[in-house]
Amino acid sequence: MASRMAQNATARRSQRPAFTLVELLVVMAIIGILIGLLLPAVQNVREAARRTQCQNRIRQVALACHNYESSFKELPGYAGERPALLLTYRLDRGPDLSMGGGNWITQAMFFMEQGHLAGPLAKLSEQTAVTPTPRVEELVRATVPTLNCPSRRDAKAYPLIEPFLSRYGTAGARTDFAMNGGPGLLDEADHRRVINQHDGAWVMGQRVKLNRVFDGLSFTYLIGEKAMDSLRYTTGDCFGDRAPLAGFKDTGVSSHSYVRYAARPPQLDSVNNCLVCHDFGSAHPAGWNAAMADGSVRLMSFYQDMEVHRANASVDGREIPTYDD
Repeated sequence: MASRMAQNATARRSQRPAFTLVELLVVMAIIGILIGLLLPAVQNVREAARRTQCQNRIRQVALACHNYESSFKELPGYAGERPALLLTYRLDRGPDLSMGGGNWITQAMFFMEQGHLAGPLAKLSEQTAVTPTPRVEELVRATVPTLNCPSRRDAKAYPLIEPFLSRYGTAGARTDFAMNGGPGLLDEADHRRVINQHDGAWVMGQRVKLNRVFDGLSFTYLIGEKAMDSLRYTTGDCFGDRAPLAGFKDTGVSSHSYVRYAARPPQLDSVNNCLVCHDFGSAHPAGWNAAMADGSVRLMSFYQDMEVHRANASVDGREIPTYDD
């Protein structure tokens, strides 16, 4: 009897339905297709979150600039830097090497709860000779996450090359945001060179007061995301990203890392782009973030009309730009 019951149980088990190999493969294929459809949506959500975080960070930097202006009656800006390479400034805008105070970044950092770092960095920028002692390297490597776009790279110290390597050591923190240097045209003889047309929020040889922004605070760029070569986010040799936060005012490649001009269309970061040292741009496929002089932050299109782009970069060109957000 027991043997017969065992045989019946075995027979019932053998009659239960089961997946065939073909059915299993079909199910796995369907799951793979669903995952493939879901991943882009997840990535888009993550990018939207990073873009929003970037906007919040650039808003904090703009607020620091406004707090600086409230204290000193002028925006943070020029601090004795030498003229940038491949840039022709207006004839009445020459350098004033006697000015100091660190670059606009270190000036704004005093109002970003970074005064302990801003003061020493400003002094390093102004010294002719600096030895990369452990203390100097520690200061130059110190990061300020507010100055980095999370879609592009983490707030870390990245490699330095000359003329910064021998001054500050092997690595230094960077910024992904640049102050608006004004509109420009391309030199017909050399399209790498930008001819500055009007003043921006950052001006060679002087600093800008808000009452000089005749074109309207809400229609004038203050700070924007800077374009970069997408292969050189972390290598330290992108031409528009070589200077650490401290900068070095006695070299013409310092301000390339933290000042941008409206001479070419803003662009999504691309590969092997040697012209990024002048341009605005970003790693966001949807556009680039800009803080206007009134403190508002907008996502600007890569396809914005160039005349509107130049008008937004001028503080006193008397243009009246119109554009869609």
